[in-house]
Amino acid sequence: MPSDEKKIMMVVAYDGSGFHGFQRQPEGLRTVQAELEKAVLGLTGVPSEVFGASRTDAGVHATGQTTHFATSSHIPADRMGRALRRFLPDDISIMNSESAPPEFHARHSARGKVYVYTIDRSPEPIPMSAKFAAHIGAPLDEKKMERAAELLVGTNDYSAFRNEGSSPADPVKTIRAIKISRYGPFMSITVTGTAFLYKMARNLAGTIVEAGRGRIDPEDMPGIIESKDRRLAGPTMPARGLCLVKVFYE
Repeated sequence: MPSDEKKIMMVVAYDGSGFHGFQRQPEGLRTVQAELEKAVLGLTGVPSEVFGASRTDAGVHATGQTTHFATSSHIPADRMGRALRRFLPDDISIMNSESAPPEFHARHSARGKVYVYTIDRSPEPIPMSAKFAAHIGAPLDEKKMERAAELLVGTNDYSAFRNEGSSPADPVKTIRAIKISRYGPFMSITVTGTAFLYKMARNLAGTIVEAGRGRIDPEDMPGIIESKDRRLAGPTMPARGLCLVKVFYE
């Protein structure tokens, strides 16, 4: 990084409904990264690559996506987010901005992430939650879901929860906690882990839901993990219910 540049870390929130994921696409599709880079160019007049902690898929939301970029702008780091606001669309907000050390990288420096999957449990779908929750009107046994979640926690090879088409990655990850919560007609599945495989958070949620519906025995979780067979785990839940809420750093 040139000596006259500084590194800015930003926490970004976005409604993923209108984006083809976070990462810039060669086809010119609308992405969060591209919109952020367009905003930085508009403010500073200089192109800058904006890096994200997670390459969230199309339709996935965030309230705590961490990003960074380098700039020679004289705007103070803690004011950068506010300065960028007028260059951003309504479905992206910068929640915080601050100076970061030269060695910081939003993705490579991350030590953990928290995802929340939201389910609409009402008998009929609630229209205003349609973009942010997956509707499941069928009965769900919360005790079975909690038991399944408990057995999915640990350091394991989570190949059974990785969709095909993912880039090569170490399938051994650590899931620190999975919490099931209920509030009004909604249920949330909060997953905290060191890192995640392709669509792993949505697949974990889908497996827990299947346990709640009685289609998978919670006690089968260790066997599913050991099998490394994607066919034995639950379905991939819709993207709209998933939200990246926090990224951890040392």
